[in-house]
Amino acid sequence: MRRKKWGSRRISFPSLPSWPRPRIRRVYKKRPRNHFTPVKASWNSVRPQGSKPRSRRKLWLIASLILLFGIIQLFLYVERNLRPPIMHLAQIRVKQIATEAINKAITSQVTDGKQFDNLVNWKTDSTGKVTGFMLNYAEHLKITSYTTQLVQETLESIHKRKEHIPLGQVLKSPIVASFGPQIPVKIEPQGAVKVQLDTRQQEAGINMILVEVYVHIVTEVAVVVPFDMEPQVVETDIPISYMLVVGDVPMYYYDNQGRPVGENSNNAPSIALPPMSKSEGGAATGEKADPNPGISVPAPEGHKEVPPQESEGVPDTSIDP
Repeated sequence: MRRKKWGSRRISFPSLPSWPRPRIRRVYKKRPRNHFTPVKASWNSVRPQGSKPRSRRKLWLIASLILLFGIIQLFLYVERNLRPPIMHLAQIRVKQIATEAINKAITSQVTDGKQFDNLVNWKTDSTGKVTGFMLNYAEHLKITSYTTQLVQETLESIHKRKEHIPLGQVLKSPIVASFGPQIPVKIEPQGAVKVQLDTRQQEAGINMILVEVYVHIVTEVAVVVPFDMEPQVVETDIPISYMLVVGDVPMYYYDNQGRPVGENSNNAPSIALPPMSKSEGGAATGEKADPNPGISVPAPEGHKEVPPQESEGVPDTSIDP
């Protein structure tokens, strides 16, 4: 007997019951005359997986739009209201840093032994008295070029340095001055450095003047803050030498009240100052004096003033008051 292969023929197992299939429950609605029609099937009416409710998507979309609108409004508020104080604080800080760096660099070179005594050539007369002075232009050019190079190197070193300003300082409140995010501030050197060597004089006593030789430095830098940049001019004066010029001191002199002052003031002759007139006194006190004092009489109606005419051969004997 030939053996049959498994699966070649459907074999039923009478001992096992047939697998039950799920029944579909139908809901009927009642109609007249006991006639029922199926409305919908309740079995297998499950929502397909992977689909999200549209209401949740709309909610996320609306929240994202509101957040984006708020960020844009915050940026515009900072740009409109906080930009001027931020730039003002940054300019003050940059000017302070640049001035301190330049002063420190020049001072260190002065203390290292740079000779500035040859800057001024004094002019004297036959008796040795100082009659004037003039700048030595050779030394002038040396110091100017050296200072320009030194300041340029100093600004290049500051260029690599970054400062930070707390945002709380912009609100002008001492409580939150040190709080808030740190705003980075950067210094960018721009343009050429201008160095000028000059002198100025001031009185130091009777017939004595103090001559000061100083370096006037003008630098232009750019203040760089986020999304903005503005130029800033830094000017500083650095004195490098002082000279006292002593002239002849008189034996005595008179002050504004006519009193002699000095070592030999006792031997000085007395002088009398002229008295101040009333008009001068009024001018001194700030009141306007009347050049023609007196009582003014109004002219009658129909009266016409005729300018005085000089007669021929008769000199004018009128006396001005």
